[in-house]
Amino acid sequence: MVERPVVLVLTAHADDAEFFAGGTLSKLATEGHRIIEVIATDNGRGSFELDSTALVAQSREVEAKAAAKVIGKEDVVFLGHADGYLNEVPPNALRERYIRFIRRFRPKTVFTFDAWAPFEPHPDHRHVAFAAVEALAFSHMPLFHPEHAKEGDMPHLAPERYFFAKNGERCNKVVDISAFIEKKIDALCAHESQMKMTIDDLRMSISAAGRHTEVLGFLDRDNYRPALDMFIRAWAQGVGKKAGVEFGEEFRFEHAAAMLDAIQG
Repeated sequence: MVERPVVLVLTAHADDAEFFAGGTLSKLATEGHRIIEVIATDNGRGSFELDSTALVAQSREVEAKAAAKVIGKEDVVFLGHADGYLNEVPPNALRERYIRFIRRFRPKTVFTFDAWAPFEPHPDHRHVAFAAVEALAFSHMPLFHPEHAKEGDMPHLAPERYFFAKNGERCNKVVDISAFIEKKIDALCAHESQMKMTIDDLRMSISAAGRHTEVLGFLDRDNYRPALDMFIRAWAQGVGKKAGVEFGEEFRFEHAAAMLDAIQG
């Protein structure tokens, strides 16, 4: 029996995977990959209306599981660190957790934030990015955390790495998600608290800037799907144009053999 290839997704917040890679992950799930996501924070500060306790319960126990079902994820693991304060977790501690997950699940492919993407303001995204890229560099080296092997988690090298970011300046790969754009939007809509927060944030930004005020009536936090549908399609269309497809998602892609590929042309 052929084992299904594993995709490991290392993110900071419950909706990160859907925003940056929801179409691609849906496509991979449909093709038979096992999708496992590790979410570093408790999502406890992503709302203008809910207190942290209510928000954590909603985003973890309801929304993230509903979105995972839409995408086709096999499992979602929550590390539970404080939202917005992930940089207070020692970098090597988070790196060790990621090395452990890479060794345990033995993925062919890893998705995570790009450590070198420009203009990333969120400390949680940056902290995940650097811990993840270092874990990918060391997870196959037995002298990094040899205690893992004693517990059955043997060294492993994940050959495919997809790095995502808000700024696509350094991306070199576009994935055609034209057949999966609806699933991406459906999965995002499952994150009710986060989508309401997104609409609230957009309204505040527009009001503060005094620009594009004509769209304020369209931004309804209690009926967020129309606005979300428009924004996500427009974003994915812009990415898709780079590769001549209707809708796309973009990544900085690395393969473990990239150095040899470069040498051999």
